[in-house]
Amino acid sequence: MRALIEAGYSNTYPRRVVIQAIASAGGCFSPFEILERGRSWHARLGLTTVYRTLDLLTSLGLVHKVHHEEEGCHSYALADKAHEQRIVCERCHRAVALEGHDLQALLEAIGQETGYHIKGHRLEVFGVCPNCQK
Repeated sequence: MRALIEAGYSNTYPRRVVIQAIASAGGCFSPFEILERGRSWHARLGLTTVYRTLDLLTSLGLVHKVHHEEEGCHSYALADKAHEQRIVCERCHRAVALEGHDLQALLEAIGQETGYHIKGHRLEVFGVCPNCQK
């Protein structure tokens, strides 16, 4: 919430509810899931507010869109600047940061091949988690 205020945005109750719902969700979440969670704290929370808040949080780099190929839709995951790599379950949408996997050599090769100066990356790997495989 501090990031909103520091960026010059109002810290309204509906926004706080959306942020609380996101924080309690874990993994990836759809706008409808955030709406459902948020309504447990604010019964009049609207889907438009959820979308606007998600857009704002995305523009501030606090959440990232995750595209699901099979569903053709987006869900969202909390941004973790230390871990821009994650694996996402295609069934339950749980996301886990991929720690200890250094992509620096690959990024350097991509930069040399394309001529780009790479400033950052985001990697999403999709699969089925152990719980959903059961």
